[in-house]
Amino acid sequence: MGWGWQIHRKVRQIKTAMNLGLAKVAKVSHFIPEKPRRIVRDWLIAVTTPGKLRPYRPPIQSGRIKQPPGINEYGFFRAQNGLAQGAKLYARALKESGIPFTLVNTDFIDWLAQDDHSWDQWLTPGGKYAINLIHINPDQLEEACRPFPHREFDDHYNIGVWLWELETLPASWKPKLDYVDELWVPSRFIADAVRKETDKPVQAIHYGIDTPVDSCVRADFGLPEGEFLVLAMYDSNSYASRKNPEGAIRAFEKAFGGRDVPARLVLKLANGKEEELRALRERLAKSGIRYQLITERYEKPKLNAMIGCCDVFLSLHRSEGFGLVVAEAMSLGVPVVATAWSANAEFMPEDCTCRVNATLIPVGDAYQWGETHHRWADPDVDQAAAYLRMLQENPEKGRKMAEEARAWIRKELSPEQCGEKMRKRFEEICRELQKTGRMSSN
Repeated sequence: MGWGWQIHRKVRQIKTAMNLGLAKVAKVSHFIPEKPRRIVRDWLIAVTTPGKLRPYRPPIQSGRIKQPPGINEYGFFRAQNGLAQGAKLYARALKESGIPFTLVNTDFIDWLAQDDHSWDQWLTPGGKYAINLIHINPDQLEEACRPFPHREFDDHYNIGVWLWELETLPASWKPKLDYVDELWVPSRFIADAVRKETDKPVQAIHYGIDTPVDSCVRADFGLPEGEFLVLAMYDSNSYASRKNPEGAIRAFEKAFGGRDVPARLVLKLANGKEEELRALRERLAKSGIRYQLITERYEKPKLNAMIGCCDVFLSLHRSEGFGLVVAEAMSLGVPVVATAWSANAEFMPEDCTCRVNATLIPVGDAYQWGETHHRWADPDVDQAAAYLRMLQENPEKGRKMAEEARAWIRKELSPEQCGEKMRKRFEEICRELQKTGRMSSN
């Protein structure tokens, strides 16, 4: 591991320990080779000392782009949350595209585990190409970019990748449009929201679905054989109010409550807080249904295996910016029952998925940012329950639908398809930059 990468990691360690003073910051530079020591020491002090954190300004475009054509993707490559998975799916597509690329890990969130090393061979301390693809939402953009020198974004073509789940952007996000030249988003739903706020190019490039699977059986997750398993899952950091586990519980109650049917609701929860878990257990216990609550953290291939062990994936969410687990379940050949509104409706064909109708209701204060004018879906729980009963009573029909859905996803949302869309847009950008003289044609 080169000393440049060591510097990068040390910067992150210092920044998270905000109680360090100037003297301590200066001491950590002893491992840096003599020549760049003073520059690095001064930079460390500038960006990590409490009270002296530099503001991160929008990139300046003042001259010709000096770096060669290619893409530097910034994102959570060692984490395992939703944004991290999206960044890795775009990275997977970049591998297929033939575009020269490198990956730059961002680890500015102190509590977010950094234990996925599957992409380490592509990681570099900073970008080396002309185009930056910054897979970070606007509310964290400045914090994510601050550890890197301004020169990594100045005189580059900067593309933001933003994930949002409602029809209009939060007001606080709009100033961050000044930080990017263009947006890539994984759904037309997000693209429509962003285009309301900017004339900059906005490209809807769906994630290419990649579902590596461990060899597991139900017993590996403590799940019973011989029962009809309905899986619902969500991450508390993505807001239970939006993921709507209560809707899944109610649909299962209506489908199987009080009936002598070997059916079980499997609820997989990530990052659950103690109070939330206690309330959820009380709600499930009062329901009278068979259930299993799983809170263990699994690596992605094992998590995919758990999805594949179930008979149905149920998502009565109120809104999705993409709907990754819906697409993954389809790719794994698991029948899907899901709210037919927002981004996931773009990849749920009517003939091979169970699309749950919904009415649109005000969000009110049930979501982030405190803006009350938004709206989202209230899915039809009765219709969802009817779909669950149908799939339990007619497993052959469910298997046929699931196979058709798997074939559709693997054709239309493959990493190769995503990479091809990236390549075409990348070539267009390069031609535009060359035409305006910002990039050499050599």
